Amino acid sequence: MTPSAAEAGVPCRAHPERTRIGNRGARRRRAARIGVPTGSPELDWLRQSLRVCDLLASVHSISPADRALVAFAIEWAPYGGADAEDLFVTFGVQRNRFLHLLQTAMTPRPSDLGHLRNVKATLCTDLLRAWHDTPPHNRK
Repeated sequence: MTPSAAEAGVPCRAHPERTRIGNRGARRRRAARIGVPTGSPELDWLRQSLRVCDLLASVHSISPADRALVAFAIEWAPYGGADAEDLFVTFGVQRNRFLHLLQTAMTPRPSDLGHLRNVKATLCTDLLRAWHDTPPHNRK
């Protein structure tokens, strides 16, 4: 990701309490709870990707529903994606359908600026690679 997108500091409309600094304490507790060490490259990627997701939502490059889908994909990417049960409970779809919805959400819109197109393409590629490379835990 490019630093300009990550440092934009635009608050997320879906989560008004999340700003550039955000709720550091909550993020640290969540990271500790899910087993990602603080200060790790995975956690840095996760934070940066969530900021990019918030930026895309704030400039209406992705819809609020797509933002939820992309944020879910980002949060599960370090683990190779969510298992079938989590996907079904959260979105009511199977894994292949979820990945198709993710690709559709990250497809550049005609109104997207060139920079946003690149950011979306990079994030989409990273997410799809993460969800395809590592098998999800408890896959059935």
